[in-house]
Amino acid sequence: MTGLAISRESRQKISREDMRERIIDVAKTLFEEKGVEGMSMRAIASRVGIPTMTLYGYFPSKTAIIRGLWSFAFDPVFADMRQAEDTIANPVERLVRVAHIYVDYWIRHPDRYRMVFMVEDRREGDDPNWFVDETDVTESYMRFGPMIAAARGTPEVDCKVDAEALICALTGVAHMEITVSEYPWARPADYVDTLLAAFTR
Repeated sequence: MTGLAISRESRQKISREDMRERIIDVAKTLFEEKGVEGMSMRAIASRVGIPTMTLYGYFPSKTAIIRGLWSFAFDPVFADMRQAEDTIANPVERLVRVAHIYVDYWIRHPDRYRMVFMVEDRREGDDPNWFVDETDVTESYMRFGPMIAAARGTPEVDCKVDAEALICALTGVAHMEITVSEYPWARPADYVDTLLAAFTR
C-alpha cells in the first residue's frame, strides 16, 4: 500500500501505533535513499500514501520523526550491550566486550551513525524536552560507569565522569572511521583496547 493513497476506511483499520511504525519505516527508507534533506513531510506522506496534513496528526514535525528514527538506531546496540553485560561475569572482560559492541555497531551501520550523531536535535514550539530526556539513552550510556568501577575493583566508586569520557572516546573512534575513511587508521578494535587499558588502570 506504500506509495498509494490509503483510504479513510483503511486508515481506521490500522492502529495508530501501526501507522506510526509505517511512517517511521518510510522515513528510514527515504533517509537511506536521500539523506535528511530528502525526508520532507510531504515526501514521507506521499510515500506512505496519506495527505500531508494527516501525517501531522501522527508526528507534529520532521524533528519528531527523526527522533523516532534515532530510537530505531539506538535500540539494537543497547540490546546487544545489555546482553553482553548480563552474561559475562568477569568485570574487565564485560567492559571490553560491551565497548567493542558499541563501536562495531556504528561502524557496521554508518548511515545510522550519521542520522544519530550528525543531525542536531531540536525542540519544537513550546516543547521543553530533548530526545535524551524522553528515552533511556542516557541511562543506557551511564551503565558504563558501574562497569568501569567494577573493572577497576572499586564497585563503590562513582565513575560517571569516567563513563562520559569513555563514551566520548568510543564514539570518536567510530566517528573518525566513518567520516575520515581515507586516512589509514589502525583497526578500530586496537583503539578500543588502547582506551580500555587506560580506563581500567
